[in-house]
Amino acid sequence: MSRLVSLDGGAGEGGGQILRTALTLSTVTGRGFEITRIRANRSRPGLRPQHVAAVRAMAMVCNARVGGVFDGSPDLRYEPGPVTAGDFRFEIGTAGSTSLVLQTVVPALALASAPSRVAVTGGTHVEASPSFHYLAGPWAAAIERLGFPLRFHLERAGFYPPGGGEVRVEVEPLRPRAEALSMEERGPLLSIRGVSGAARLKTPVAERQRQAAADRLWEERRLEAAWETVALNAPSPGSFLMVEGIFENGHAAFSLLGERSQRPEALGDRAARMLLKFLEGESAVDPFLADQLAVPIAVAGLGGRVSTSAVTRHLETVAEVLSAFGVPARTWGRLAGPGGLEVDPRPPAAAD
Repeated sequence: MSRLVSLDGGAGEGGGQILRTALTLSTVTGRGFEITRIRANRSRPGLRPQHVAAVRAMAMVCNARVGGVFDGSPDLRYEPGPVTAGDFRFEIGTAGSTSLVLQTVVPALALASAPSRVAVTGGTHVEASPSFHYLAGPWAAAIERLGFPLRFHLERAGFYPPGGGEVRVEVEPLRPRAEALSMEERGPLLSIRGVSGAARLKTPVAERQRQAAADRLWEERRLEAAWETVALNAPSPGSFLMVEGIFENGHAAFSLLGERSQRPEALGDRAARMLLKFLEGESAVDPFLADQLAVPIAVAGLGGRVSTSAVTRHLETVAEVLSAFGVPARTWGRLAGPGGLEVDPRPPAAAD
């Protein structure tokens, strides 16, 4: 085992992004790590249930040696073994994000020599994380270009606070590509798609959200979208809306969750305005997709460049963690302004 990578979990954006990125890159490169001050700048510092679930999930797929894996832990030590394909089931036990656990585990599992099946229970549509529909839609479409063939299925949705959702994913071995990913010029807009969903609500919330978004897109720029309205199977009430723009060489999607204090029309209008603002620029991907592409680019091994409408602290942080594991990465542009991410090819020695 090579010398452990030392990470400060309170640096950068200071959240779970550092831990999740480290788990995947450690498993892929074979380099263990120690992380201290986990989420030190959060109101409830240390590991939360979704982080514990991510660590245990990754440890299971590569038989890693770990220490400090418990709710509230400020420090963690992780030493990976080889990735092994299989059938896995991970239970968060709260409304913690199923998507963030899957984004941690799936890229590494794709390096196994055989297919895997993964089931995760918890929150599928929760704040501060990509929704299931974002994961299975824009994210999956983007990383398929890197050679990651995935199939997603939503058994049931899980909203805050009880969670109770379940997502299943089929992971095929990575299909090597010949060229690095290039998503700097987005090309012409090909289509706009939207999905609006609700569960256990008496009023037609999903339809009201959809109509408001459709109206705003038409009024502002005479844009029409292909819409899907879904009635979700879920143990508790909730709603969401996602609207996305598909370009010749780019993708932008904006997903929002319904709130009791917010009218459905306001949510739909806000999501549409977010897409309209993106259309004013020239970047290839939205800010959320930019940082969620960084790890798959590194795992695929050939490197890549991606332009985004806003450089976030999350994006800067993930670039720093990639570099710490021997995969040089950097951002360009100013914070909160247009810019992008560049990831170098992964050195052959990093796969040992």
